[in-house]
Amino acid sequence: MPDYNNFEPGKVIVALNSNFINPHSVAGYTHMLGGIDFESVDIIFQSGKNDSSIGDIILVHLRSNEKSTVMDAVEALLGSPYVIYAEPSYYIAAHVIPNDQYFDYLWGAKKINSPLAWTYTTGSPRIIVGVTDSGIDHNHPDLHGNMWISPDGLNGRNFFNTNQNIGDTTGHGTHVAGTIGAVGNNFIGITGICWNVKIASLRIGHIYMSLSAAIGAIHYANMHNITILNNSWGGDYYSPLLKFAIEQYNGLFIASAGNDALDSDYFPDYPASYDSENIISVAATDANDSLTPFSNYGVRSIDIAAPGIDIFSTSLNNGYDYQSGTSMAAPHVAGAAALLKSYIPDLTSLEIKDIILSSASKSRNLEGKVLTGGILNVNAMLETAIRKR
Repeated sequence: MPDYNNFEPGKVIVALNSNFINPHSVAGYTHMLGGIDFESVDIIFQSGKNDSSIGDIILVHLRSNEKSTVMDAVEALLGSPYVIYAEPSYYIAAHVIPNDQYFDYLWGAKKINSPLAWTYTTGSPRIIVGVTDSGIDHNHPDLHGNMWISPDGLNGRNFFNTNQNIGDTTGHGTHVAGTIGAVGNNFIGITGICWNVKIASLRIGHIYMSLSAAIGAIHYANMHNITILNNSWGGDYYSPLLKFAIEQYNGLFIASAGNDALDSDYFPDYPASYDSENIISVAATDANDSLTPFSNYGVRSIDIAAPGIDIFSTSLNNGYDYQSGTSMAAPHVAGAAALLKSYIPDLTSLEIKDIILSSASKSRNLEGKVLTGGILNVNAMLETAIRKR
């Protein structure tokens, strides 16, 4: 069903009756347009047919950007004898499908309605997503163009040991990064949920992650305006210092739920199970919107679900492969958050969280399993954000 609330603020398209002479002046239009409060008028189409009842088509710029004002103006204009028709300037979707070689393999991106969302935006290089992980292969041809460059000229920082190697040793971080923000529409490989973004490699380990490194990476993100963090790691150890660092972080902290097939309400996995308000915790689903056999869940402790099985993404040695886990679900949400922040930059982290959770697509398979009872829906996320503006 069309979304009849999705139109440009402060604009009305008006078809004038061809029986009346177009006044071509604001003063003249004031009489013809039924007393509505407007600033200016542009002629956008002139009819060349003498037998048409429609004369010029004009774009009326109202003084108010309130949606209710647009609809009130339309109603008033339809009552004018000088007007044949009036309507809002509805947004029209471009049909955006990237030309990336393996786009058809990205069932997860399609499942969460990313192609529809891309008609609004494909991202912005002003938005930085930090990936706290095993590092990122920053020379991968599908990632290199979207890698962030720090003030000291690096693509991130190594918090795990003293060297400056932010590269990946296991492929885990590289896979996560590709789902978030692989370069889109470049004729190779895949596309991330957010085509245009900057990704910072915040290396905090290799096979195992380091608690002290994670805390350091969170602080670094705060200091460098990295407003979204993807955190595809965790464990059952409760660290009050990690929780403190997360709550001091000014951005959105997205955490994977864990792969133990446990109810996190009773068997918590941290950081996903912290009750910090800036965390989004993410379970993994399959193509039927059911929890994967391995995913943790919890109606109080896990917020939302996203695709997390057989996810195709970037890998080491300029390659691509399939991986499964809640580690693969979380970056779908991180990419979505980056897309939303790109589209409406002044949104706060908590506003982004609220929009993502409130726009989730409900699934009976997820009722009683995650807080929202639903799966990430990127297009609904953007449409919800537009309605709330």
